[in-house]
Amino acid sequence: MATVVCTRWLDAFPASYVTVLRNAVAANLDRPHRFVCVTDNVAGLTDGVEGIQMPDLGIPLQRQRKGCWPKLSILAPGLLPADEPTLYLDLDVVVNQDLDGFFDRLESERGFHALREWNPTLWNLAPLKMRPDRGVQGSILGFYPGEQTELFRRFNENQSECFKRFPLDQDFLTAHVDDVRYWPFDWTASFKWHCLKYYPFNQIFPKIKRPEKAKIVVFHGDPRPIDVVPQGDYHWGTKRKFGRGPVDWVRDYWLAHDVS
Repeated sequence: MATVVCTRWLDAFPASYVTVLRNAVAANLDRPHRFVCVTDNVAGLTDGVEGIQMPDLGIPLQRQRKGCWPKLSILAPGLLPADEPTLYLDLDVVVNQDLDGFFDRLESERGFHALREWNPTLWNLAPLKMRPDRGVQGSILGFYPGEQTELFRRFNENQSECFKRFPLDQDFLTAHVDDVRYWPFDWTASFKWHCLKYYPFNQIFPKIKRPEKAKIVVFHGDPRPIDVVPQGDYHWGTKRKFGRGPVDWVRDYWLAHDVS
């Protein structure tokens, strides 16, 4: 049995995001698995989602709202099956292809697996080995929970120091994971860095192509997936990277996995 886990706390994401991710995982993972949502509010979770109460780690409210620190609760001893391969996914990812490879890699190379943080767009012109290593990007993590008790202890017993030293939970992981193993770089894509073009090129080439080779497309920052789903003529994105109206392949994905 494998475990796929996501997290949800406060009002950052509605329960519908959990439904979409659960259904997308089910459609793209062949091996037997449980789908778990570690959350401070199990209300609204649909069938097929195992809701687990998020442990209260005493994280101050302002740190819950900024930095994604409650995500580290998935490392708490006893919360998840200790010796099951576990894949963590942020709620704002789009599952694009088969996910079994993540578990195959985790089983063959035990340890802590994570995305390598992407470099800004212009660095894509350079070979990967020449790009600066910016550490862990926390949207897709892989581990065996029973092996991460020390990592959890380092955070939980030193929260104040962690909050002072690290802006984000992924910065803590970069500094404290003893031997991080990066997922193969071409398995993932960033919607912001790999799909969007800078102004004014986005006006000349407005079509936003789906990264066909990526197993998972990660939405981080602005926009979120739901921002590019509705029909109509509206603006989304940032000052330099933006678009108008729905992105067809994201809309199709969302509607396919959330019939409501």
